[in-house]
Amino acid sequence: MDIEIRKLTPELAEDYVSFFDTTPHDNNVNEHKCYCVCWCNNDCEGKDFSTVEKRRNYALQYVKGNNIQGYLAYNGDKIVGWCNANTKSDCLKCISWQRFMDYGIPLQRT
Repeated sequence: MDIEIRKLTPELAEDYVSFFDTTPHDNNVNEHKCYCVCWCNNDCEGKDFSTVEKRRNYALQYVKGNNIQGYLAYNGDKIVGWCNANTKSDCLKCISWQRFMDYGIPLQRT
């Protein structure tokens, strides 16, 4: 197996969503596909992540806007892995941080 690691860039946005579209990390339940949009560096206030279609659209928008940082692993032309690399300080306003990690740091609301 020849694995190549590529930094996520706006040009790889379609590859990124394709990984979530086609991999069984979500137990093959379409509505569980996360697209990792709840761990990006964008403020979650007012965002609606209620459907897979909305999360996929946010994912494309976030990758193209550099709001999701990370790496894709390829085996040939096929994506076989993803690693989020957003920093903790960039995620303080993301919905997953506020939902699961807010016990240690007071949240700043503006």
